[in-house]
Amino acid sequence: MNAHTIPELRCAMSREAIIGHETSWKVSSFGVAQYRHGYDPALLAAIKEAALKLKASHAVHKHLDLTFITGADRYIPEIKELLHDKLRLERLSDMMGTKLEPYPLSIVGSTVTFMNPKDGAVEWHCDGVPVTELIPLSISDPLIGGHLEIYCDDSETGRSILESGHDLPRNKIMRIDHKMNYATLGQFLGVLHRSAPIQLGERVTLVLNQRSATKPYVDDNRMFYLAADNDQDRAWVSELAEDVWTNQLPAYRRHAEEHPVPQPAEDAVSGGARESW
Repeated sequence: MNAHTIPELRCAMSREAIIGHETSWKVSSFGVAQYRHGYDPALLAAIKEAALKLKASHAVHKHLDLTFITGADRYIPEIKELLHDKLRLERLSDMMGTKLEPYPLSIVGSTVTFMNPKDGAVEWHCDGVPVTELIPLSISDPLIGGHLEIYCDDSETGRSILESGHDLPRNKIMRIDHKMNYATLGQFLGVLHRSAPIQLGERVTLVLNQRSATKPYVDDNRMFYLAADNDQDRAWVSELAEDVWTNQLPAYRRHAEEHPVPQPAEDAVSGGARESW
């Protein structure tokens, strides 16, 4: 895998094209793309084998109808190797249009998801992490369902439709079918999406999370959201606080200094318009 070659793309869409309007809370204008990843097949096979062995003891099913191993790189060294691979990060940074770094919280940096009719898929949601790479480890043949669906409109509009008990309009849903040897990179922060329910078959996927190195504060992971899947492991609370003080806050202050808010121009006419009457 060459970090600076253009990957073979199956589909790509900008963030603003997905949401339908300009946005400011983002790391770049990149939306989603699916591409041939070029990762070592033996490495991915080893990750899959290790994850299946850990499923019974480490996988949880608590949130969004999803079964997964949270913080999977803590248990599978091969995931940590891929998560921190320099060439991989350079390549994804080139695609995203901004320098990326691995997401720092131990419970969120990586997951392995198990999707089938029994284990569920994942319901409509917006990601807390800014940037996610989805790498299929196995896809059964046949597989009915399990594809990625992205709502192409404002996420709040979509949420209000769902909460009213209605289905999202099909003409506003973008479908991306997962394929072996292809990964999907998405900036799903503020983008409503889901994995369609699986009616037949199964899929195992490695999920690697990233954030902007220059804007680490662009992040939607609220503490209650993290706790929904990790209420038995609270070491991440201290990790989050430390990251805010040592990384997010300094970066936020640097950005504020480099991009001062324009001040309103002073009234050039003394006393206002009435003096000319």
